[in-house]
Amino acid sequence: MNDRFNYTASKLSDQELKERIENRPRYLPETIEASIVELQNRGVVLPDEELKIINEDLAAQRENASLSNNGNGFKSTYKNNVVEDLDAPFLYTRRALFFFTVGFGALFGSIMLAINLSKIKKSKGIFWILLFGVGFTILQVVLMNYANKGSSPGAFFGILSGFCIDYIFWPLFIGKSTMYRARPIWTPLIIGIALGAMIVLSTIYGGGNN
Repeated sequence: MNDRFNYTASKLSDQELKERIENRPRYLPETIEASIVELQNRGVVLPDEELKIINEDLAAQRENASLSNNGNGFKSTYKNNVVEDLDAPFLYTRRALFFFTVGFGALFGSIMLAINLSKIKKSKGIFWILLFGVGFTILQVVLMNYANKGSSPGAFFGILSGFCIDYIFWPLFIGKSTMYRARPIWTPLIIGIALGAMIVLSTIYGGGNN
């Protein structure tokens, strides 16, 4: 078991440890397991029947988290991976990544995913996801200029890149069973709206000058 979870549990009172166990869906399974071990080390006896129920709940939590990645950004099963545990990594949710990628493009979504990867110390994945974002964006610009059409191809590329991040890169780099805390989306939302407004204004004024 990770020493970090054991250390955190050792600093809590018996009541705080029991509160975690009673509200176990909000916490990582590792946190609950460390809480049980710490209570037992202190001589607190937990009934065998209670331990059996707890272990079954933790097994179900892990299974649900793993199965949630068989869905996609449209479904609510991504919530199976979201907990409130302060020991869990602080990530943008799978749904947030999907819709930000669709709405603001592959590069925007890849940067958000790269931020997630930095929180779980997966530096190699950062290179590949940023390479995807840049490469996909260049390809999109080239093909859209070649097609010389309106916003419909842009919507298609947004959805395609969203599914790439959702179905390929999230399971590959974040992992199917990773549980995490949900990171607020206000900062990327404000940045995305600001960038969108700048693009619209440049299009309007640029078109007016031609």
